[in-house]
Amino acid sequence: MLKSIIYTLVLLGLFFMLASFTAGIFFLGMAVLIIAIFISHKEPEILENWSSLIGGAQGKGNQIMATTKELVASTKVPSVEMVEESVGPELSKTTLYSTRKFLICVNKIGLKFRSYKIFINANDYGNNLFVSWYLTHKPDWWETLMLLMPGAKQILNLDSLNLFDRQDLTAYVTNVHHCFMEAVEGLLSELKQDPSKIDRKTKGFLGIS
Repeated sequence: MLKSIIYTLVLLGLFFMLASFTAGIFFLGMAVLIIAIFISHKEPEILENWSSLIGGAQGKGNQIMATTKELVASTKVPSVEMVEESVGPELSKTTLYSTRKFLICVNKIGLKFRSYKIFINANDYGNNLFVSWYLTHKPDWWETLMLLMPGAKQILNLDSLNLFDRQDLTAYVTNVHHCFMEAVEGLLSELKQDPSKIDRKTKGFLGIS
């Protein structure tokens, strides 16, 4: 439906350019505006996640985040960038909503993988600490724009994973998950709690443990 509207506006713009430059620019401008709104409001898809509630761990969030960052860096995996940012509920920078701090991991080994980000969070919940991470997929603006073009999805193969891609993505997410679990288990041991009671298995299409 959206593609049809955009194609219609573009065709109208090109058609009216022959008769009236102003009318042509108007329709083309409407097409650009709709594309911009679509790209800016496209929410990331959550593909995999893991979470747990640690009793009596209030105030230990920064420790979890820092330890996880150090552990991921120590694995020396290629092209992984980590940055702490405050983001809104749509997992993007915003000034319109309340925000929470996340440690964001991005695999920059290739263009396709940059749209797969891991958001790590450790947030106080009463006297407890809610720890979680989410593997998300949100195409970059240029990918979204390209995928609006006829046949681009099949030609560029941007939104599908072949066997090697899936192996690399699974390895990347598993590495981050294991580092996060090590940080969580370290905190549990510090609090004299049993780490073996934690369910390590993730929820999603990868099913990591």
